[in-house]
Amino acid sequence: MENSFTIAEISSFWDGVAGIYDKTNFNFKDAHYQRFSEAVKYLDIKPGGNILNIWSRTGNAIPFLREKFPGVEIINMEVSGKFIEIARHKFPQENFLKTDLESLSFQNDFFDAVLSLETLEHTPKPIVLLKEFYRVLKPKGILVMSLPPKTAELAQKFSALFLGNHGEGPHQFLPSKTVKKMLRDIGFELIVHNGTLLIPFGPKCLRNFGEKIIRETKSGFIKELGIRQFYVARK
Repeated sequence: MENSFTIAEISSFWDGVAGIYDKTNFNFKDAHYQRFSEAVKYLDIKPGGNILNIWSRTGNAIPFLREKFPGVEIINMEVSGKFIEIARHKFPQENFLKTDLESLSFQNDFFDAVLSLETLEHTPKPIVLLKEFYRVLKPKGILVMSLPPKTAELAQKFSALFLGNHGEGPHQFLPSKTVKKMLRDIGFELIVHNGTLLIPFGPKCLRNFGEKIIRETKSGFIKELGIRQFYVARK
């Protein structure tokens, strides 16, 4: 499976919105930062361990990771050179590297965990990247991944048009069944699949009600309507 867009097109788009990225997302901080607070729940990394954070953007996952795992090594990989400049200014003690979302310059069985938040949908070659995640993870290592489902396409267009979002750039949202099949075919064991953010905006009580509906329903269709899907898989 390959997408029609290129890594150069992806890099160019995110370079172009880098200057407004943090400011724009702060306007929707509850929905934006939920990816980080939710993701760390699925990680259990011992002191001295390491984690690959890809795609790291402006580094907003770092405070969440450092708070829970102060003794781990974090290697951040990013497509946009402009994002890297901003992230290095915000977090000068952290390690940021450029990536093409295809070939990861690490030896086999290197990382305890891989964190991939809203990345796969922007990848020209999703299966290639997932295979790289599998290769660089240690045996029993954990992949925590989030991405919008196919059903989120309309919500994304509404947000960009009416709410002043920075846009998604080149992307291909995938149905959860496709993502789960790719993980399974590569050799991952899927541990968790959760839909979240059924109601991403509005009063907190309304947003919490949306999460309650997802938790308590057994309907896969309802879960698929959550605009951020989490996948936790073990090598």
